[in-house]
Amino acid sequence: MRCPACGFVSFDHLPTCKRCGRALPDREKRRSAVAIQVVPAPSPLGSPGDANREAGPQATATVPEGGQEGAASPREDRKPEVPAREADVQGGLPVAAGGEAPGSDFASLPKAGFWVRGVAFLMDLAIVTALRVAGGLLVWGAVEIGGAFSSTSDLALEWLQTTATTVLTVLIMLGYFILLVGWSGQTAGKMLLGLKIIRVTGMEVGYARAFVRWVGQLLGFLIFGMGFLMVAFSRRKQGLHDKLAGTYVVRLPS
Repeated sequence: MRCPACGFVSFDHLPTCKRCGRALPDREKRRSAVAIQVVPAPSPLGSPGDANREAGPQATATVPEGGQEGAASPREDRKPEVPAREADVQGGLPVAAGGEAPGSDFASLPKAGFWVRGVAFLMDLAIVTALRVAGGLLVWGAVEIGGAFSSTSDLALEWLQTTATTVLTVLIMLGYFILLVGWSGQTAGKMLLGLKIIRVTGMEVGYARAFVRWVGQLLGFLIFGMGFLMVAFSRRKQGLHDKLAGTYVVRLPS
């Protein structure tokens, strides 16, 4: 302990200086004064170390064994984002995550030739004719029964029978060649022979293309059946109606 008056160094436990006899400061007060001088003033801006000391042991980050080299970086933990569906394209078709374009199974099937398609079409015509005859008989019977109880002339009844039969025939053909093809890609004849109508992309036909295809069939009849003969000479076995609608006729696996 250094005397504040003469500067003589005395023992800490002595109450007075051995040289000049002046009373020395109290021991506890000396410790408080030393502690106040040693503790640094806090920085006005603060520092990460002060924040950690104020937060206590709970705010201290736990570092794994091996130091900072063993800790995983946030960028290393982050995995690259993978899109739900890939935007790859094969032949103009979107490809799913599995790598296979939708409808590719149908597109890879062999094309149906002229003769098997001709047989299926004749079967369809036979079915449509049978439906037309049955519907015509019902219309004829209904008109005859109605005419027996009315004073309508025979000419008017005949016109009514012809008009009703024509409308019924058109409805049968629309339902058979458009609704069936648009719904399943098959008519009854094609179902029996294992054929299916698809788009050139391998997708289902749909009702709009089925209607365009039916119009193409009517045009093929008007040019003396040349639209159907095109199937025999086309490399992709397409008739005029197939080219207009963008369709193929394929053989389904048995």
